[in-house]
Amino acid sequence: MNRVGRVGVRDGMREIGEQHVSEPGLVVLDITAADEDTLGLVVAELAVRWATSGPAPVRRVPGRAGVTGRVYADIRRSGGEGG
Repeated sequence: MNRVGRVGVRDGMREIGEQHVSEPGLVVLDITAADEDTLGLVVAELAVRWATSGPAPVRRVPGRAGVTGRVYADIRRSGGEGG
């Protein structure tokens, strides 16, 4: 959601389109972490479990703590090697 005080479209992330959540099992995750290394580790762990869009572009929002990245995932499909 694009609520005041939250990272969203106005902060440079594209709007979530219908195709991103067009059927059960498709999700969009906006992840905020203290630093890029932590964000990268979380995204990598998600990719082990589910099919994801891969490493998230890192965004920094002036005046807000941490970094944010967006990941698209299909939780119906396994991630990792051979997933």
